[in-house]
Amino acid sequence: MATGIQEALASGQLALRLLGDFAAKVDEREISLATRKAKALTAYLALSDNTQDTRERLVGLLWSESDEEHARASLRQVVHDLRLAFDNAGFEGFRADKQNLALSRDRRRCDVDEVLAAAAQGTVHPRLLDTQRITETLLSGLDNLDPAFQVWLLTKRQLLHDRLTLALERLLPREGDSREASDAALALLNLDPTHEIACQHLIRTRAARGDVGGALKIYKSLWDLLEADYDIEPSKETQELIVRIKQMPGPGEQQQAPAIAQSLHGVSQMLAPAPKRLLISVCAFQASGVPEGMRHLVDGFRHEFVACLARFREWSVRTLPPVWESEPRTWSSPPEYIVEGSTYELNGTVRLVVTLRDAANSVCIWSERHSITLTEWFETQERIVRQIAMALNIHVSAERLRRLAAGGEITLEIHDRWLRGQALLLQMASKDWPAAAALIESLLADAPDFSPALSGLVQYRNIAHIALPGQFRDRAKHPETLRIAQRAIQLDPLDSRAQLALAWTYQLLGRMDESTLHAALAVDLNENDPWTLMASGQICAYCGEYERAAKLSATSLRITPVPTAPQIAYSGAIKFLCSDYAGCCDASREDLGMSPAFIIWECAAKAHLGRLDEARADLKMAMERVAADWHGQQKPTRESITRWLLHVFPIAIRSDWERLAEGLAAAGAPVEGIEFGPW
Repeated sequence: MATGIQEALASGQLALRLLGDFAAKVDEREISLATRKAKALTAYLALSDNTQDTRERLVGLLWSESDEEHARASLRQVVHDLRLAFDNAGFEGFRADKQNLALSRDRRRCDVDEVLAAAAQGTVHPRLLDTQRITETLLSGLDNLDPAFQVWLLTKRQLLHDRLTLALERLLPREGDSREASDAALALLNLDPTHEIACQHLIRTRAARGDVGGALKIYKSLWDLLEADYDIEPSKETQELIVRIKQMPGPGEQQQAPAIAQSLHGVSQMLAPAPKRLLISVCAFQASGVPEGMRHLVDGFRHEFVACLARFREWSVRTLPPVWESEPRTWSSPPEYIVEGSTYELNGTVRLVVTLRDAANSVCIWSERHSITLTEWFETQERIVRQIAMALNIHVSAERLRRLAAGGEITLEIHDRWLRGQALLLQMASKDWPAAAALIESLLADAPDFSPALSGLVQYRNIAHIALPGQFRDRAKHPETLRIAQRAIQLDPLDSRAQLALAWTYQLLGRMDESTLHAALAVDLNENDPWTLMASGQICAYCGEYERAAKLSATSLRITPVPTAPQIAYSGAIKFLCSDYAGCCDASREDLGMSPAFIIWECAAKAHLGRLDEARADLKMAMERVAADWHGQQKPTRESITRWLLHVFPIAIRSDWERLAEGLAAAGAPVEGIEFGPW
C-alpha cells in the first residue's frame, strides 16, 4: 500500500506525512510551509476527529504562553501563510472563517490514517515493519513548539500506540503460521520490544521452521531487555515455551520442523490472545478487620487499583457496591470476571487477599495475598494487574505496566498525606475543608514533582467555593492554579486526572475551547473510568456540547451499578443543561450529603415543569442549609445566598444560565440585579 506522501489520490489532493518529519504534497509537488506552527496547525486539523476546530482552541494550543492579542495576530499570519501555500499548490480543502478552521477530509490523506486502516483491514503496513517505536516519531521535531501542544502530542502518540497495539494483537492467530501473523508480531515488537505475546509467536514460528537457534536468539534478546530495563524475567509461559523447544529433536534428526510444529501446537493454543473484550467488576474491599486509622489505605488502594485497571483498553472496568445482586446473563453478555478483596491488619501492616472469579460459574481463577504498604504501593498494583491479565490470557507488556508506577519515587509520608487529602476532598463538605487544606496545600512545597499530588491541589482550589457556601470564585487565584495544573500535566501528560484538573481550571477561567480539549483527552486516556466520563460530561454540558455531555453521563452511570454522590449530582446538572427537566428531577431524588448548591438544579427543573410548590420547598431547604453553613464575608441574606447559588457553577452559555435563574426566580429567589458569569 502506498503511503500518503508517496502518492496522492487524485488531482488537487493533499498528502501528508506525519510519522517522522512533517511533509506535505499536492499532486506529488511538495508544499513548503514557512513555519513550524503552520505544520503543527495542519497536522492538528488532519488528526482531529472532525478535521476542524475553533480559532480559540488553536490559539490556546499553539500560543499558550502568549498574550491573547499577540496570539490571535500570530494565528492570523499562519492562516494567511497556509492559504497562500495551499492556493499556489492547487489544494482547495482548507477553509477558514471568523470562528473555525477546517481541513476537508475528502480532499486529504495522511500516513497515520493509512497505517491504522491497514491494521483494521487485517494487514500490516510496511512502515510498521521498517521503523521501531514509530508512534514516537509522530510529528518529530515539533515537540517543543509550545507546552500545550507538547501535551496534546504526547497524548496522541500514546493513543496511537494503544490503537495499533490492539489492532495488531487481533492479527495474531490462535494457531498455525502465516506471513500476516509474523508481520504482526514483528510490528508489535517494533512498537514495544517487551511485548511477550509477539515474542512468543516469533519464537514458535522460528522453531516450527527448524530454526531453533533463531528462536533462542529472540528469547535471549527479550531476557536481556527485561533484565536491563525492568529488572524482571520473562513470564512463566515464555520460559516454559523455551524449555519445550530445547527438548525438541536435534539438528540431525529427520523431519525436525514438522515434529517441532506438532509439539508446539498445544503451546500455541495456550498462549493465544483472548478473542473478546472482557468486563472486570471490582467489588468493594471488605475492611472490617482493619483499624479505622488505616482504612484510608484500603479505600485509597482500591480507588487507585480501579484507576490502573481502567487504563487498559483490553477490558472494561466497573465497580460494585458492598451489597449487590448479580445480573441475569444472556447469550450476548460479555465475559465477566469479578475481583473481590478482603483486608485485615497484621503487625501494623494491612494485608489484602485478592480473588478473581468467573461471574458465570463463580469458579475461582486466581487468588493471592499482598501487603498494602506505601513502600510497594505501585509495585503491588503492577503485580495484581499482571496476575489478572495472565489469568485471563491477556498480555500486558512490561513497558505498559511500568507506566503505572509513574511518580513512585516519593516518600511514604507524602503518599499517605495525599491519600488522606483525596479522601477528604471526595466528601466535598465544609467540615472537612480545614483538614483538606492543611494536607493538600502542603504537598505543593513538599512534593513538587508528584503529579497526582499537584492534581489534588488543583482539585482542592477549584472546588473550594462549592464546598464553602458564600465563597465566590476568585479569578485572581486562577492563573496560579493554572500553572500548578500545567505542571502536573508536564510531569505526567498521560494521567487522566491531570488532564481533568487542567480542563476544570480552564473552565473556571472561561476558556471553553481549552477546557473541552483537555476533557476530551482525559476521556481518551481513561475511557473506562466512570468519574472521568461524568466530570468530562459536566464540562461539555457547561459549554453547550449537550449531545456529548448526555452520552458521557449515560455511559458513566451504565458502568457504575451504584453511582457515587458526585456522579448523581453531576448527572442531574447535565440533564438540566440538556433541557431534560424530568430526568433532572429523577436524578436528584435523594439527599446526597454534598454542598447545598447542587439543590438548585432540581429546584429550577421543578419550576420549569410547573411543580412550583415543590420548587419553593427545595429553594427554602437550600437557603436554610446555605445560611447555616455560610462562609462568606457578607451576611447570608436571601439576596447574597441567591447570588452565590447562581455563580457557584461555571456555566459558559448565557441562555443556560438564564434558564437556571428563571427557574429559581419562579421558586421565589430574588434574582433581580444578578448578572451572568464572573468572567
